[in-house]
Amino acid sequence: MFQSVKRGEGHGDGLSENLWLKTPPKVRKLQLALYRKAKENRRWRFYSLYGEICRADVLSAALDQVIKNDGAAGVDGQDVKTLKRSAQTREKILSDLQGELRGKTYRPSPVRRVWIWKDPARTKRRPLGIPTVKDRVVQTAVALLLMPIWEADFHEHSYAYRPKRKTTQAMEAIGEALFSGRNEIVDADLSSYFDTIPHRAIMKSAAERVSDGSILGLIKAWLRAPIVERDRTTGKTRVLPNTKGTPQGGVISPLLANLYLNPLDHIVNERDPLKPRMIRYADDLVILCRRGQGKGMLEKLGRWTKARGLSM
Repeated sequence: MFQSVKRGEGHGDGLSENLWLKTPPKVRKLQLALYRKAKENRRWRFYSLYGEICRADVLSAALDQVIKNDGAAGVDGQDVKTLKRSAQTREKILSDLQGELRGKTYRPSPVRRVWIWKDPARTKRRPLGIPTVKDRVVQTAVALLLMPIWEADFHEHSYAYRPKRKTTQAMEAIGEALFSGRNEIVDADLSSYFDTIPHRAIMKSAAERVSDGSILGLIKAWLRAPIVERDRTTGKTRVLPNTKGTPQGGVISPLLANLYLNPLDHIVNERDPLKPRMIRYADDLVILCRRGQGKGMLEKLGRWTKARGLSM
């Protein structure tokens, strides 16, 4: 169940760890300040973040991360190879982005969707959304700021897309729960989770910590960006509206995915009177409980996911 996640075409697996640990000193100082403020005051809403993403050092750090992660080109056909080869191209994209962000003329491009095999046996495909390089840079800049804020709220038993966390740690936590006597197990995953997150609900979750309307506007625009894909049967390109979900492949998507399930992590691990233990890795989860409690936990999980617009 907790298989190692491999980096797919254009996908930013493990990106959060890189953002947190390998940023330049001034950017890291900003991240630590945001994290400490969020940790200190659980009810604090950050109201002035947009100016920070316009900073040259933040955008440069974001571009470095995009170049490091490589990945395929978006709808505009631009890939990171030209940025690696040409310092002039790099400086131009940074200058143009900074100007657009400061002037608030930046608009996300449509997301190119490809279908990749979900399993080694090639029995099922899953969609992968690939933003343009330009959009990946801006998403990364926003993630640089939001990740430390939300990291202060995330539960210790959530292990995917987070700094210093691995699948092996999730498995060790399962072992500890088993040895504590919680040996009845609910093993579940969410059906097409990234593609079904309701936009209004995830925006409400984001607004619990962020009151900066410009940052929220960027997230909303990325969520609603149209999908461009080539029909595998006819070969024709079509443009589809994106009414729900956050494209798996977008830089900001893993962070939003963890944010939306964070309440479930806390409810099961801290507020349930039966004291179960839930271990989650992205949209895969196990709930370990005492014998005879599993059926009830499964029913509770079903009610929670249905109320949140999700399905198991």
